[in-house]
Amino acid sequence: MKIKGLSKAVGMAAALAVAAPLVLGGSAAPAVAASAQTTASCGASVARLDAVTYADRLVRAWGRGDTRMTACYGTAEVTRALFAQASPGGIHWRRVSAEGAAGTIYVTYHDDARGGTLTLGVANAAPELRPPGGWHAARVVSFANEPRAWNAVQWSDNLVRAWGRGDTKWMSYYATPAVTKALTQISASGGPSWRRIATEGAAGTTYVTYRNDANGHQLVVGISNVGLSQGDAHVAYRIQYR
Repeated sequence: MKIKGLSKAVGMAAALAVAAPLVLGGSAAPAVAASAQTTASCGASVARLDAVTYADRLVRAWGRGDTRMTACYGTAEVTRALFAQASPGGIHWRRVSAEGAAGTIYVTYHDDARGGTLTLGVANAAPELRPPGGWHAARVVSFANEPRAWNAVQWSDNLVRAWGRGDTKWMSYYATPAVTKALTQISASGGPSWRRIATEGAAGTTYVTYRNDANGHQLVVGISNVGLSQGDAHVAYRIQYR
């Protein structure tokens, strides 16, 4: 689908991020220090938890914006780095690899929404390698090809492209079930002829309008700016077809 042209521009920065053999899911870093967390406040010992599952749980905690548990799993430095990149981390990170070296397992995740990767280095599950209780064992964090922050217009464009090629998997990611159903009832695939012609914001929603150059129909997509800023999926929550 070609999406070109724009008569009015309203951009809302999106911060999102996490999915995997687990599906998980941006802004300023909260003042959270791992050293302030005690073993008792973190819960039962995770000293014997394998490093990959440990990393998955950390990414989930970051994904939902749970600063306490993120700081339990990671060191203060890891926690600060994660929330500096995105707060919350979001639901779009997918685990893609895990490999070990010198007592540390490096677990890598891909951001399926925006691109980019996250790698966590977690101490292997051995008593001599982890602190008491096993907490704060994620000691290394790095991002590569930093994820792009979709704004509302880009998010809407992605939905219309997915509909255009009949890709219900990605339609259902970008839109609510009701919107996905409504679009597929219009047509199983929207086709390649949609052109963006206008964008405007109102009451927490960005409305993006497209014209089908083949048949003259118009489609208006409503994107929740709040949901987008919080890293949610399914933020295309309304459409109008005429």
